[in-house]
Amino acid sequence: MGRNKGMSTADVTKLLGVSRRTLMRWVQQLDMQLEKNELGHYQFSNEDVERLKQIQSQSQPPQTQSQPVSQAVQTVQGSRKGTLKNVEVVENPLEESLIKRMEELERALRSKADDVVSYQMLQHRREIEELTKKIALLEQKIEDLENAQSKREPKDHSLVFDQSTTQKKPRRKNLISSIFSF
Repeated sequence: MGRNKGMSTADVTKLLGVSRRTLMRWVQQLDMQLEKNELGHYQFSNEDVERLKQIQSQSQPPQTQSQPVSQAVQTVQGSRKGTLKNVEVVENPLEESLIKRMEELERALRSKADDVVSYQMLQHRREIEELTKKIALLEQKIEDLENAQSKREPKDHSLVFDQSTTQKKPRRKNLISSIFSF
């Protein structure tokens, strides 16, 4: 074994009260050039440890009365990952009542927006139903007109021509006789 020049990673994590992953992230962010022992493990000098303590104190400021926000870490069961959640501590009853009122207004606004969307959907449904009825009515009228047209068209065009000439002559006579009858 060689000379022991500093603290091991495990010792520093215990001293600072952080995980190995957090310690390694800080080392990487600070671009710290650490010495390694004969096994390739990082060795932290006293200067390195002091620098890491400064980083730790900057990342976790002490709670004061001017800072009403406390931070709570929620960890996922079976995982070492966590999320930082800000929880406001409200001491002023006026602020508390205003926050409650804002939450009520937000709920009412979401409810109103949902009602508007529902109303619009019902309107669109009615319009679609009306258009569907009109289309069905138009289809029926077209079918009736096609049926009436097929009934008017005679099967034999020669007979139609003969019938039309015989019918026109009497009409002209009736028209002419009605004019001269005055």
